[in-house]
Amino acid sequence: MGSPQGGLFCAIVQFMMRIVLCLFAAALAATPALAQQQQPAPEKTKEQQARSYIASAFMTGAAPLILSDDVVVQPELRQRLGLPGDAPSRTVYQALTNLTMGKPLMVRPAIRDEVLKSQALPASGRPIFAVEAGDTTIVVQYDMERDNIAFVGQPAAIAATAPVTPPAPPEKAAETPPPAAATPTPPPAPEPPPAAAATPAAKPLQVVEPQLPRVVKPARAQAATPEPVAARQEPRPLLKPTGACEIKPVMSDQDLVNCGARPR
Repeated sequence: MGSPQGGLFCAIVQFMMRIVLCLFAAALAATPALAQQQQPAPEKTKEQQARSYIASAFMTGAAPLILSDDVVVQPELRQRLGLPGDAPSRTVYQALTNLTMGKPLMVRPAIRDEVLKSQALPASGRPIFAVEAGDTTIVVQYDMERDNIAFVGQPAAIAATAPVTPPAPPEKAAETPPPAAATPTPPPAPEPPPAAAATPAAKPLQVVEPQLPRVVKPARAQAATPEPVAARQEPRPLLKPTGACEIKPVMSDQDLVNCGARPR
């Protein structure tokens, strides 16, 4: 019989071998999963990349190079955006992003009816996408070689001309009865002569009665004091008319004489 130490050693060896076998089996089982994880993800096609680029450009409003410098804009869409014919691509991009920003956006392949209504350019190798932003749909044609949008339009002509309605037939004029015998009208009253009409109404003359100047009587002097000879008033000379009569607020003696008054 073997020693107890030899039996313990054999048990330890068998236990270690079992652990190694378990680890080896686990490694074999994990090998297919690791192989699948190491395989590269399938690359996106060029059309998928174009759709992602278009979506990010119209959502952020920060990629004006998405439009080519010579992008063609449908006339109806240009009229809707209010763009002149020589508007640069950056101006067109800003006007388009004003319609799409802040709305749920989706880019998908355009259907045949949308392509026909938008009047997209018939070019081979250029996929056509429909950009839906809320209730707005824009059709774009992507140039794969230049990696930008070459055409932009709308599937419905919003600015289409209104249907022409035929003009209403002219109404038949009502028959008017023959005019009655004209009643002779009296001749007009003679107008006043132009000289009399042009002459303004004479203003009434204001008659001012001439007033004689009042002579202030000197205070009575004392009886004992004789009146000096120099203080005696000399007789005034008689005034004669020297001009036309002029009515004044305060009139002198000469003015009164001119108006026919005779001062005393």
